Amino acid sequence: MPNTPATAASDQHAPIPVLFLSGPPGAGKSTAMGTFRRRYPGLIHFGVRVFFEQQMELGTELGRQAEWYHINKIWHPDELIFAGITSWLDTNLPGATCAVFEGFPRNKTQALALDRVLADRGLRVDRTVYLDVPDEVCTARVMNREVCTNCDTIVAEAIPIPDSACARCGRQLVRRPDDGQQNFRRRLDRQRQGAEELLAHYEELGVLVRIDGTNPPAQVAAALETAAVAVQTATR
Repeated sequence: MPNTPATAASDQHAPIPVLFLSGPPGAGKSTAMGTFRRRYPGLIHFGVRVFFEQQMELGTELGRQAEWYHINKIWHPDELIFAGITSWLDTNLPGATCAVFEGFPRNKTQALALDRVLADRGLRVDRTVYLDVPDEVCTARVMNREVCTNCDTIVAEAIPIPDSACARCGRQLVRRPDDGQQNFRRRLDRQRQGAEELLAHYEELGVLVRIDGTNPPAQVAAALETAAVAVQTATR
């Protein structure tokens, strides 16, 4: 279990809504977040891959520790992820209006550890939004997408064209290495293994909302926004 030391930060920040966006790989979490973030000034967002890629680009100690796992396409150990989360929270909480964890935690053990980290800061997961998407839909989406190397924009139903450019920033579109069929199947199987207990944990806490992730991206983002508004209203 990750070592999550207590902190005195709970009396330094005003409580803000905390959302957890979960679902299998290919469910549309990043796409929904792209729309959702633009509607929420002050929102802070934690995703394991994005966070550690940023740390590697900055050359931080966390980035150096994460590099081997990133290169070898192996999930980062819990201890490293929670070191990242505590650093991210303490850096970004001042001035934040809402916090979203995307795709993490992945199992109940990680969820309990996250509960403790948040409680140390006077926070909790106020709403867990799970995108329900069948395996075959997730697979079809991932096998037919490309991603911008610069701004992480996802292009669905992409036609592989050498040196194709992102419509948003003009940089190159590529297939993610972990979107290969074998790697993706392994990611999907591992997510499914931890999902049942994870969702049962948040259902027991009364914070779980399920959304049909096969709906259009704008509709999924709107449902996510509805959940956030409900949480913000309740916490005022």
